[in-house]
Amino acid sequence: MERPIFKPIGTPVEELDTPTFVIDLDRFQANVEAVHGYFASQPAAIRPFVGTHRCPALAQIQMSVDGHAGGVAVGTIGQAEAFVGAGISDIMITGKAVTAQKIAGLCALARRATVSIAVDSALNVDAIAAAATSAGVEINLLLELDTGLGLTGVEPGESAVKKAKHLASASGVNFAGLTSYAGPSLADNGRPAGMDETLATRKLIEAAGLPVTTVAIGSTGDYKAVGATEGVTEVVAGNYALIDARYEGRHPDLAAAAMIMGTVGSTPVEGLAVGDAGMKTNGNDTGLPRVVNVPGAEVIYLSAEHFNLDMTKTTAELTVGDKVWFVPHDIAVTANHFDYFMAVRNGKLEAIFDVTARGRYR
Repeated sequence: MERPIFKPIGTPVEELDTPTFVIDLDRFQANVEAVHGYFASQPAAIRPFVGTHRCPALAQIQMSVDGHAGGVAVGTIGQAEAFVGAGISDIMITGKAVTAQKIAGLCALARRATVSIAVDSALNVDAIAAAATSAGVEINLLLELDTGLGLTGVEPGESAVKKAKHLASASGVNFAGLTSYAGPSLADNGRPAGMDETLATRKLIEAAGLPVTTVAIGSTGDYKAVGATEGVTEVVAGNYALIDARYEGRHPDLAAAAMIMGTVGSTPVEGLAVGDAGMKTNGNDTGLPRVVNVPGAEVIYLSAEHFNLDMTKTTAELTVGDKVWFVPHDIAVTANHFDYFMAVRNGKLEAIFDVTARGRYR
């Protein structure tokens, strides 16, 4: 559990204790308005994947801007419990509820909110249906398709039609439609890889007499291409609101709204600066963070507690006590390290947000 040293509202950001996770509220709002504004004129709506930041206060800001599908998406039952508890009334769960405990939790959530969850197994469908019938609730099930990314899901085409028929025949659950992930590469038709298989499967299922009301496709990298495609009803995207180092180059119109601020604690040798924002607060599972405020400085290593900066390629100098700002490489991993976000505007602390869904892996 994080034990922050809280400062009064209005404190200049560089006086906050470090390492800390800072949200620039103006940038966050601008990112949300830009992306949601795009979807306002597209066939699909955006369903914010709030499991990226795990913070209900940020989700409420996202839901206040038109263009969304009426609800949010998360990865786990535990995350869903946190957001429903904060007042979200429509939630999609992209992970699976297979154990008896998770299915019981799913049914409990369905008493308080409209709940959808991805499935790809007939056994799982039967288990959820039996529990939902016993509990007297209805749960929306989305048949997940494997579009070649090596993730979960059933094969598109006729096999998916058979699974959809089985799902539609079950009591206590509602066949809501399909979900899949868009591939990172574009096909010859300009759409992300895997899109055609999903849309073709929708047509096959509808031809079999089953209505497909939802086609939810996960994509932050190509949200514009996916959102503009007829037949897609929802685009599940999470990173757009904060933007990390992975996505900065793909979305130059959006600004990094979340950064880690650390403090230099040592300059032991020439060309090296060491500070207090290591991998425990600056997640590096997919890559190293980008240094923001020291041009030319590069992170060469993150230990558990410390960052190590190569200063040999910059004319800037750092000394003990100086602040260093980072854009995380993977915002979701980094956000999960914190119990609180420091929300700032115009360089001053405006609010402290609880990261209520932090650590909700189940």
